[in-house]
Amino acid sequence: MAPWALLSPGVLVRTGHTVLTWGITLVLFLHDTELRQWEEQGELLLPLTFLLLVLGSLLLYLTVSLMDPGYVNVQPQPQEELKEEQTAMVPPAIPLRRCRYCLVLQPLRARHCRECRRCVRRYDHHCPWMENCVGERNHPLFVVYLALQLVVLLWGLYLACPGVCGCGPAGSCSPPSCCCPSSRWWPACSSPRTSTWWPATPPPGNSSPHTVSPISASAPATPSTEA
Repeated sequence: MAPWALLSPGVLVRTGHTVLTWGITLVLFLHDTELRQWEEQGELLLPLTFLLLVLGSLLLYLTVSLMDPGYVNVQPQPQEELKEEQTAMVPPAIPLRRCRYCLVLQPLRARHCRECRRCVRRYDHHCPWMENCVGERNHPLFVVYLALQLVVLLWGLYLACPGVCGCGPAGSCSPPSCCCPSSRWWPACSSPRTSTWWPATPPPGNSSPHTVSPISASAPATPSTEA
């Protein structure tokens, strides 16, 4: 194997995808996320499930990107001679067309891929993130990979952004993730008036119409007496 073959687009894309996948997974385990909290508490079911999903998606990615998508053979396969009775019952087959690029006979739904420079049976598309075509052989695995990768991405996004469930108006609560029920700040932020994050007095120059002065609320109004 030539050294410059390691710098081919396929090797670079697959290596980058693998490093990025395990790098993000490592960050989720090292950062203060629910995965790390479950691991520290001894609850290993969900962390192991997440790792297995990541590993499964990576294996499917490598399988789909490295396998033969269904290339059309350059040399036609020898066919058995049909009997006279079979030729009389079966209608004549549709004539195959010849590819104008690689000059091979294309079966139905086959198409020439200019990136791979070969004809692929049941050609769907050429995926640049895999540097491989999606065709007759790897199309089912490609669909399974997309579904599994979507589950991993949504789970990872939920772990990385615990405050996506919302926290009311922008800037009304701090930290932003305190109103998420799974957050440790949820009990303190559920009642904003008694929360440690709610300011006791508004900052100078900013008077809120919803805040009431404690003196005006407790002391009754006294009538003015004229001298």
